[in-house]
Amino acid sequence: MKAFISYSHKDESYLERLKVHLTQMNRDGLISEWNDKEIHAGSSLDDSISDALTSSELFLALVSPDYIASNYCYEKEFRTALQMHEEKKLIVVPIIVEPCDWQNAPFGKIKSLPKDGKAVAEWTNANNAFLNIIQELRRLLNSSKASVPVQNIQAVGTTEKVVRDYKVKRTFSEVDKYSFREASYKEIKNYFNSSILELDSLENLQALFTNDGKGFFTCLISNRANNQDRYLTVQIGGEGQRHYGDLSYSFSDQISTNSIQMDKVYRIDYDDYHQFWTKNSPMFGYSGDLDKQLTAHQVAEEIWNEFISQVGVSIG
Repeated sequence: MKAFISYSHKDESYLERLKVHLTQMNRDGLISEWNDKEIHAGSSLDDSISDALTSSELFLALVSPDYIASNYCYEKEFRTALQMHEEKKLIVVPIIVEPCDWQNAPFGKIKSLPKDGKAVAEWTNANNAFLNIIQELRRLLNSSKASVPVQNIQAVGTTEKVVRDYKVKRTFSEVDKYSFREASYKEIKNYFNSSILELDSLENLQALFTNDGKGFFTCLISNRANNQDRYLTVQIGGEGQRHYGDLSYSFSDQISTNSIQMDKVYRIDYDDYHQFWTKNSPMFGYSGDLDKQLTAHQVAEEIWNEFISQVGVSIG
């Protein structure tokens, strides 16, 4: 997906950090970004920006006081992108980099990043903010499957070329399942790494990883306000343990076959088009809730929210 990055030149440092964090998505072929640094000497500035904007599928606005104050960024680039967004020709994602009055601007009507619109500058570790941005962009691209076309119908001479988002049925091998499980585990562990760092920066809360082994990790949270402590261990199913699910978790400093609770087990399932996660139903033992198809990010969110609730913490 081609992404147009709109920013104030006074926020160039945020642009450079975002580009660094987008590197893996570039390597994966998920995104290619454009900004005005791509304009070559001698080119028309307005024409180059207009051409790049109208051919993009994603518009990332690095929002700050300077961005809002910039007539060109706000009035020209963003206004044009917003119109394309309303016409469903473009996805607009505001990225709040500095505290500003963005909620009362048109940005306030669109889901912003990082999480809860908390400006990058306000995070204890800015890398955690950018990690959250990347995770949400991956989730966006996976859910949309890059299906937001710049032009659904493109005129070619006197004929029309129609571009549709085709779904192709396929089967999934054991290799596919293994790769899906490993990639999911990596995403879940990254989610917890970011969340642990963020939680540890909050008053009265302490959090850390106590163990990180092959196919499992353990973390610990202490809430000094109510003197509650809780361990969590997450592991992927290995050979000989697959009947306990493809991923399980326990509120302890380790998981043994005797401690696995079947309502804390996730399994990989698939339909004719894609693989997904399901969670065991506590009412029906081994039967998963097949109506609820989960991504790795959603699995991580479910486990994390249950984990922090154990020590009296919630989100929102």
